[in-house]
Amino acid sequence: MRRHTKPAVVLTTLAALTLSAFGAGAADAAGTAGGTTDSGSTSRAAADSFSWNHGTARANKRIMERFTSEFLPTGDPALARKFISPDIVMHFGGRTQQGRDTYLGIVAANMKAFPDLKWTVEDMRAEGDTVAIRYTMTGTHKGPFAGVEATGRAIRAESMAFYHLAHGKIVDERAQLDMLSILQQMGAIPAA
Repeated sequence: MRRHTKPAVVLTTLAALTLSAFGAGAADAAGTAGGTTDSGSTSRAAADSFSWNHGTARANKRIMERFTSEFLPTGDPALARKFISPDIVMHFGGRTQQGRDTYLGIVAANMKAFPDLKWTVEDMRAEGDTVAIRYTMTGTHKGPFAGVEATGRAIRAESMAFYHLAHGKIVDERAQLDMLSILQQMGAIPAA
């Protein structure tokens, strides 16, 4: 046996072992390049998996398009019931909070702090039960926010959020808002 194996052989062997770990249908997918068998038919398990993932992603993206265009501008509790699970878990700024009522409270506080608050979707990507959104947030600071009283200053900040959906509702949100930029624009901390 040779001591040095060609990298392509090693990669092919590792790929076959990896695919076999995923159970039924993986052997068909590993049969030839492109996931086809000798007869040229696509692996049924791989096709079913792709179809479920793609269909779920499309449906969830449509839900989030409605969430961002209908709920976010208004904060309407009736609309919240359509889009947000009663048991939603939210992860913001190193804190975890739970419940649709808590979510509505956060939205209401933000709208009080920035009455002209606008979330603009810059990019939206969906895969399976997760939708990622990149936002631009704009508004005028006219109420208390993050411990800072109203300054009347216009703010603009970037935000990203990952939403996990189940049964057509948001069950988990992980968001990151550029708080440093907001606090600097409000004059609460010096700009760099």
